[in-house]
Amino acid sequence: MPPLSKYDSKYHDDWGWSLALKGATNEEIADAFGISARTFIRWCKMFESLKDAVQKGKDTSNSKVVRSLYERAIGITVEEKEESITIDRDGNTRPAKIKKTTKRFPPDTMAIMYWLNNREREHWRQRQEITGADGSPLTPPNIVVNFVEPEEDGTDPSSD
Repeated sequence: MPPLSKYDSKYHDDWGWSLALKGATNEEIADAFGISARTFIRWCKMFESLKDAVQKGKDTSNSKVVRSLYERAIGITVEEKEESITIDRDGNTRPAKIKKTTKRFPPDTMAIMYWLNNREREHWRQRQEITGADGSPLTPPNIVVNFVEPEEDGTDPSSD
């Protein structure tokens, strides 16, 4: 194994790809390499093979997350298999019994909202822009407040 502070493409490229594939951040990859995050960023700028390897790992893991979010948004049907092995009195195993069940996971409202807010922003964003009839921004009316001092005898001048 080469010293951790020296870059070795045969070693660091594969390791960086593997860590990125597992969802590691740049800081976590740098920590695993035994270097600072700043050094890792510099290495990525200096060594195209490391930059490409880490990016490929991140792209692959991001694609899996996008796929999972999509499946949560539309709902998914999953088939589960449960194997049970029976052992007789003599300790012999009998053929496994396989029980298959199909489960349906309905669409998840939060996943749908997240997907649409990010992919169809102009139609689904949660912040609404309110404008005047001609498309100009609405302006609040000017409000004038006048304070009236009470009379010296304590009566309210506005009660006349």
